[in-house]
Amino acid sequence: MNKYRFILLIFISALFCSGSCERQEQQYFITIQNNSDKEIIYQGSLYSSMTLDTMCFKPMMKSEYQDFIYYRVIKPYSSRKIEIDLIVNNLQNNPNVIWSLGIFNRIDIDTMSCEEFKRKFPLKKEWKVTLADMQACDWTLVYTPED
Repeated sequence: MNKYRFILLIFISALFCSGSCERQEQQYFITIQNNSDKEIIYQGSLYSSMTLDTMCFKPMMKSEYQDFIYYRVIKPYSSRKIEIDLIVNNLQNNPNVIWSLGIFNRIDIDTMSCEEFKRKFPLKKEWKVTLADMQACDWTLVYTPED
């Protein structure tokens, strides 16, 4: 029994000495302001323009779709603060990269089949931003349907 306690003690010591469970505080956030009377969903891409990436991004499984909606929906006349550390790190390391961020009405995603979504691709707004653009707009993007 002492042998197992010794092994357990070594294992626990290794856990405490080799790392930390603390999460580093996030450094970069973006706020998306929804100035419309509809729920919107944001989607982004670092590798191509949203207008070129006309794929259906609606998850097929119900649980995945619920997570997708929970994390991406912005209620009417409200805003959402989104952590973007990984995106900023990528923009800092690759100055030629442009982040494309698109806005869709939730109703379109909820009601359209993937085939119809791909065909119509109901993108309501697209921003193409660099790190300098984000700093210049104080890390806030505003969606107004008339834009």
